[in-house]
Amino acid sequence: MKSDKIRLTLGDWQWNASVIGFINIVGEENVCHIEADTVEFWPEALDGFENKYFAYFINTYEKTLSWYKIVNFQDRLNTYEENNFEEFDLKALEFLNVYIKDVKRYIKSNSYKAAYELIDSEVELLSFEKQLITIKEPKNQQRFDVDKSEIVNEVKRRFLLLQQIINYCASSEGRRYIGAKNAIYNIINNAWNGVSFLNSQTKEKNIYSDYKSYFVDTATGYLQSEKGKYKYNCFVCDAPIKDMSNDLSFLNATGFDVARKSSHVWNFQNDITICPLCKLIYSCLPAGIIYTYNRGIYINQTIKLKDAVRINNKIKSRILRSQDGSMRPIYHALVSVLHEQENDSAKYELADVQVVRYENESYRFNILAKPMLQIIVNSKKELDSLIRVNFIENGRNINVYDEVIGRIFNNQNLFTLIHKMLYGKLSDASKCYFNGSHVRNVLIINQLICSRLGGMKMDNTYLVKKSREAGESLRNKYFNKDSNHKLAGICYRLLNALKTTNENMFMDVTLNCYLYVNSQVPKVITDALGRGKDFSTMGYAFVSGLIDGQDGSGNKEKKAEGE
Repeated sequence: MKSDKIRLTLGDWQWNASVIGFINIVGEENVCHIEADTVEFWPEALDGFENKYFAYFINTYEKTLSWYKIVNFQDRLNTYEENNFEEFDLKALEFLNVYIKDVKRYIKSNSYKAAYELIDSEVELLSFEKQLITIKEPKNQQRFDVDKSEIVNEVKRRFLLLQQIINYCASSEGRRYIGAKNAIYNIINNAWNGVSFLNSQTKEKNIYSDYKSYFVDTATGYLQSEKGKYKYNCFVCDAPIKDMSNDLSFLNATGFDVARKSSHVWNFQNDITICPLCKLIYSCLPAGIIYTYNRGIYINQTIKLKDAVRINNKIKSRILRSQDGSMRPIYHALVSVLHEQENDSAKYELADVQVVRYENESYRFNILAKPMLQIIVNSKKELDSLIRVNFIENGRNINVYDEVIGRIFNNQNLFTLIHKMLYGKLSDASKCYFNGSHVRNVLIINQLICSRLGGMKMDNTYLVKKSREAGESLRNKYFNKDSNHKLAGICYRLLNALKTTNENMFMDVTLNCYLYVNSQVPKVITDALGRGKDFSTMGYAFVSGLIDGQDGSGNKEKKAEGE
């Protein structure tokens, strides 16, 4: 603390994200950057902090909230009424029924019910939920046209109910409390839980008052207290504290219950306690991490706080800009920021910084080493082609873009991913939303990865191109002999050989194939023998040509469900 100002200095990743979250909430104009890694602010910045806290989440994630999905129907409702339902057809009715089901589910949920108690209104929203029912859908558009006048009358009655629901939710108090409830259970509880309004046993119904009393008031009270007789110190800022009551147990995947898990600390004596001010800052952690669909990302730039704020906000704007209801890869925003840099010095400003990902209720960490960034930057064209490429494995939708970027960050090659893609294409092509050109691009990226890790001796694109052409040529020869039904079995055997890196088995199958078509084995195959990763690359490129032919001429690129 200096001149009655409060000073915050960067530390570990979680504290850094919390500091950035605090800056996002109060506004960068209300803090002063005094050093590269330090900011100061006046205690007055905490006035009305609870309102700023929830306003940040509501404003930032507005379009992802169920509250927004309810009120956003207003424009569509107005359009139909203005043109006297002339454009209202069967598809519009189907959409309306889906919307009605969603609205009914939302407004009778427990979080919404809790918000109603805080909204000063005579409207009983739950009574509308009982009256709001879907409209029977005709079997086809022709039948719809016959019964349109009757259906439109039903729609108008539903619109009267929906208008009242929308007006209720769109009111200032509706947005304030329902939006805050949405933010709590969609965003905030990803970072912390079990205290304040996220304590299931809290007696305070007003979430704003609960946050203020638990975090803000205790922090301001601590700042004004006389600390001369305090004998303990804060684990984060080393400031004197009165007792050991505040710990990190409320942070997800970080803290622990010190009363029940005393064995987690040395000599069964917990010394990890924090001051109320640091606890307030930690409550801002969800404002520092960028979340989308229960996944999050944070770039831990520790040298310059201004750069950390700028980079993370740029990624945030990228992610939220694409919030159109589809499951976009969270990595895409990070890679887009790298690709849009204008010069080499700026291009690698993120080199050797930590990337923190929140997935499956746990944190995962990677270091953005410069070689990885070079691979990402040099593979822009190939990576862009993979953004919407998916395949289904064991009922789970796998995004190839996410898988590729994740393996680049982890210094892993892509051979197992390529194997899964080709095996899936053979076993059930209907579950594979990619074609041969996508496999080729993954192979090219894999060549770059392997060359960085060592072990590649042949030219990146030449090996993939020539090997794939060899596979395509052999495929055509089998088709000319009306033996294309044999290709699937051949590809399975080749993939098994590649998976076990068995060159002898691969060559046995390959030689038999070329003997069958009375043709010479291409030089690209024999040149790759004994070359480790070069051989694997050649093999997978060769098999991809056998499966798909000319860049997937037999398999048009399909769009994955949910994209």
